[in-house]
Amino acid sequence: MKILQITDTHLTGDGRPLFGSSPAQRLAAAAEVIRRDHGDAAFCLFTGDLADDGSAQAYRQLADIAATLPMPCHFLVGNHDARPALLDALWPAGEAAGGFAQRAIDTEHGRFLLLDTQRDRAAGGAYCGRRLDWLAGQLQRAGPRTRFWLVMHHPPLPLGIPSMDQYALDAAAADSLWQVLEPHRERIRHLLFGHVHRAIGGSWRGIPFSCAKSTNHQVALDLRSRGVDVPGGHDAPGFAVILIDRDSVVVHHHEFLATGPAFWI
Repeated sequence: MKILQITDTHLTGDGRPLFGSSPAQRLAAAAEVIRRDHGDAAFCLFTGDLADDGSAQAYRQLADIAATLPMPCHFLVGNHDARPALLDALWPAGEAAGGFAQRAIDTEHGRFLLLDTQRDRAAGGAYCGRRLDWLAGQLQRAGPRTRFWLVMHHPPLPLGIPSMDQYALDAAAADSLWQVLEPHRERIRHLLFGHVHRAIGGSWRGIPFSCAKSTNHQVALDLRSRGVDVPGGHDAPGFAVILIDRDSVVVHHHEFLATGPAFWI
């Protein structure tokens, strides 16, 4: 099974550029590459910060671009998003769990659990008791052979980039999340998140994770800066192509606007 991850599109809705580039044009370029090369994907996950300012216009713009893709698309909420506007424009009616942008997607390779880590539009993430209860129910009610995939916007761990680590999932929330996950640890295959605008892989408490690049602008690999401002740049934008079978998970990072000559090696 092939799935795609697009994250941190930061659409402006009114077409204004963001950090010198057009988020809509870049997302449209990614969609063109997906239609050409990855039309066989089972679905595409958009892992938050979809609109830069949470405007309804930006979500309509996203809906129009996503409609050009040949596979279903599923949308998560990030700190830049306005949850009510996102749900109204992009979610099936009545599928939000208790007003939060959470849902489960069952596939041949397990259940994908889409988590809502927004904390009232603050930059950092949170995960309250109501959301934890929903997650616990999804894990407990599934059959003993069900495998799980966790999808969220904020990382639940520090990644060594101090300027972004201060805006990760709150440490107390991450501990509460782990308490719910720990009894099911052996059935969790992978964790996907966005927010950090970099291609990153590793593991958290034994759970493999990956993070994809933004389709618009990137966070610099700066392991020293500790101010409130986040260093960024225009490294090549990207999205993730994830290949799954019974035995393995392979994450490819596709830099869809990378330039340079092509040649056979």
